[in-house]
Amino acid sequence: MNDHYADPLREAAAQGVERTVQMTSVAAAAGQVLTQIKAQRLREQTEQDRQATAALRSRQQVAYQAARLQWAPASDPRWLRAADFVGTSRAWGAAVPYAPSDPAAERARLRCEQRLRELHPYGMSRYDRLRAEGVEPVEAMRKAAPFFARVPNPRTGHPAPARKELSTAVTLGTQDFPVPIKDAIRTTDAPQAAQAARPTQRPARNLKP
Repeated sequence: MNDHYADPLREAAAQGVERTVQMTSVAAAAGQVLTQIKAQRLREQTEQDRQATAALRSRQQVAYQAARLQWAPASDPRWLRAADFVGTSRAWGAAVPYAPSDPAAERARLRCEQRLRELHPYGMSRYDRLRAEGVEPVEAMRKAAPFFARVPNPRTGHPAPARKELSTAVTLGTQDFPVPIKDAIRTTDAPQAAQAARPTQRPARNLKP
């Protein structure tokens, strides 16, 4: 008999750390690819040697084709609906460096971001706020990565329970002068005392002649 029981809190925390590491790694890799692309384009502009320029373009084309294979599934709605967090984030990371110059990559980036909003609304809400502030996608995802360690849908709590209305005696007893506690008790007991002191009326007997 297995006496080991899983700790739900520990498993949830471990999954949150995995999501943070995954998104940080993806954002870092995408940023590195984007930097290489910019550097290659800069070298192409200043490179005088045609052979070196051709080699750079060849390597860039190979890298583009490899990235395209990774983001291409995002164009399939069926794949996207079934994609998990890891698969979607990898497709996003492959598409984002080429999104500024490739419409297909831009569409894949947007579709992956929509899927990530379904999988982890909390983390993506931070990403969307950063994007609204003008932060570029790679940097925004890098800054939002720690938020993916938390639960996807945090709850804000339940409303406080309604309290019962206090009785007249308690309400008056909690007040200060000019209403002392004795007067408050006397006030509430007065109707009851008057009721007790009231004589009980009995029905008149019918007297026969």
